[in-house]
Amino acid sequence: MRARYLGVLLMILGATACSSLAVRSEQDKNFDFSTLEHFSWSGVASAIDPQAKGASATADDEIRRVITENFEKRGYQYVRPEEADFLVSYQVVIEKRMDERVMNTGPGTGAWGSGNIDEATYNKKANMTYIMEYTEGSLIIEARAAGSNGLIWQGVAESELDEDRAAEKKKAMMESAVARIIKRFPARP
Repeated sequence: MRARYLGVLLMILGATACSSLAVRSEQDKNFDFSTLEHFSWSGVASAIDPQAKGASATADDEIRRVITENFEKRGYQYVRPEEADFLVSYQVVIEKRMDERVMNTGPGTGAWGSGNIDEATYNKKANMTYIMEYTEGSLIIEARAAGSNGLIWQGVAESELDEDRAAEKKKAMMESAVARIIKRFPARP
């Protein structure tokens, strides 16, 4: 069931408008990342937003492959969970968002005081508020210390969804999002 919903990851980060991908990360400032060498997947199931649709049966394997490859590029070795220094998990979140914009649609010349129109009336006629609804998708990757299960690092990529994007471009965008997130994880010395 989980793998069925994970295909949405390709839709979420691969279906983004242009390349408006925002990436950020946080890490435990008190944790010594130089002690890390081996990683594995957490036993915790990936959390997928219930709004996720159009999932592929192979998406979970694909996202795990891309995350694994990117951690290996940073110098970490994939091992069995019982041998790992840290455990990795991810989740996908889809949220409806609203954006409010006020546009001045009044006359281009003259002042509010001209023509016997007071400021309040002019502003009421000249400004229109537009509400735009859009869907935002987020990919969250977390690393937890093995044993204590304490969160040591979290990376997030967020973008507005564009479901009209071609499948190849969706996959490339997902791979780019994962790479940009994990690039923020401290590299092995």
